[in-house]
Amino acid sequence: MKSRIILIALICSCSLLKAQSLAEAKILTSNEQFESASSMFKVIIEKFPSKGDYWFYYGESLLQNDNQDSAKYAYNEGIKNDPSNPLNYVGLGKVSKLEKDFGKAQENFVKAINLGAGKNPEVLIRLAEAQIKIEKKDLTQAFSYLKDAEKLQPTNPEIQILNGDAFLENNDGSNAIKFYEKAQTLDPKSPLAMVRIGQLWTRARNYVGKDGAKGALEYYNNAISIAPDYAPAYRELGELFAKAQRYEDAKSNYAKYLELSKNNLSAKIRYASFLFLTKNYKESLEQINSIWQKDTSKVVLYRLAAYSSFETKDPVNGLKYMISFFNKQVESKFIPSDFAYFGKLLAANGQDSLGIININKAIEKDTASAVDLYSDLAAIYAKQKKYADAIINYQKKISSGKAITNDYYRLGQAFYYIKEFGKADTAFAKVIETQPKLVTGYFWRARANTNLDPDSKLGLAKPFYEEYVLRAEPDSSKYVKDLIEAYKYLGYYYYQLKDYTNSRIWWEKVKALDPNDKQANDALSDMKGKN
Repeated sequence: MKSRIILIALICSCSLLKAQSLAEAKILTSNEQFESASSMFKVIIEKFPSKGDYWFYYGESLLQNDNQDSAKYAYNEGIKNDPSNPLNYVGLGKVSKLEKDFGKAQENFVKAINLGAGKNPEVLIRLAEAQIKIEKKDLTQAFSYLKDAEKLQPTNPEIQILNGDAFLENNDGSNAIKFYEKAQTLDPKSPLAMVRIGQLWTRARNYVGKDGAKGALEYYNNAISIAPDYAPAYRELGELFAKAQRYEDAKSNYAKYLELSKNNLSAKIRYASFLFLTKNYKESLEQINSIWQKDTSKVVLYRLAAYSSFETKDPVNGLKYMISFFNKQVESKFIPSDFAYFGKLLAANGQDSLGIININKAIEKDTASAVDLYSDLAAIYAKQKKYADAIINYQKKISSGKAITNDYYRLGQAFYYIKEFGKADTAFAKVIETQPKLVTGYFWRARANTNLDPDSKLGLAKPFYEEYVLRAEPDSSKYVKDLIEAYKYLGYYYYQLKDYTNSRIWWEKVKALDPNDKQANDALSDMKGKN
């Protein structure tokens, strides 16, 4: 009898150990400690290989960590070891959706439903999640699954989280918040609902609160007060501060995220991306290189390294990384910015024609958000001295309403080089209007007007050269060549008016910068004895 009691106690203890291990592995996954989670899953699967649930949640952890192939293997092993368990068919369906094999995805989802969706709320929840999170999304079907799941588990907070996610996908923030708040009520100790509401307000660009509503910052801080070790909250805070251009706060929160997520590979990749997005390109490359010392398998890092190399003016390595990325990545995962950076890198390496082709490809794929690429195209055409093509692209940028001062400046130069001096003058006038402190705007407007008044009798260039001199002389060593040009124009202008007193002033200024200037010496010699 005593032996039997001991045996029962051991069995119960073993069951409790299993439950705790699975729960702990799931918590590690939710906290984005993927490497630790994987280690724990391997231990419990080695002990209990016939438990399909363990294989499924292992696959979920791998999938969340962007290890799609490994996740697929785990789901298949789960089916092989526990063929009556429906969850791994849901997992395979997710992978099929990610692979754009939507027919296969539906086939797997049907298998999961047939094996027990009606009596297994977890299957319904995971099916709903697949329809909310992964293309092709089917929110109507997702809501139906969640409704059925709620009948079976009315107090499960994850059902409400996913209802909120579905409404948010449908751009219905008001209903999304209601469900997130309901989830928080059901599980006050979980930080997830607070993070979700914070993400919603971040998406609405309500970072710190406005119009009587709390902002994202408060919700992220609330999540941390609930669970100080919840890594995703610090990641979201880091990205929030980056959007608000509070970069030191952003970095400190990302550092905390890395610490809590145990510096796992996924976290390091996120951090490298974060550094790139906050224009810390050199640091992004350093982070990528530190990852590559241990693991060179993540294709996305080649994209990031290529982009960052371009921004740090290292086009040679940038092109090498970009080519590696294209060779390693499946075509369906290319995005417009890949072609944009590829084009810019090609042009920076002297392959202008191929650069133009790829930048145009980026524009075709995303016309709305690729407006800035017109400036890049124009710059390449200008480098080739194809000024008419450069003008077309600068004008496209200007027509978009998103032109910056430099676009007008380069447009003016392009018009100048094809001798369209009136249009050049108009462009440089816009430069002065938008950035009156930019000295070169006055200089180039003066040049354009010099050509509109070739004998200088009208003095069209005079006010612009005078303004240029006024602004450039305090830093004369920086502008020696252009100041000499301005002084010569003004010296000649007064000379032809026979105002020799003022003419001498400007020619003397030329000599002060270049004592051997022949024009200045000849002019001053000619004016000797003249009043």
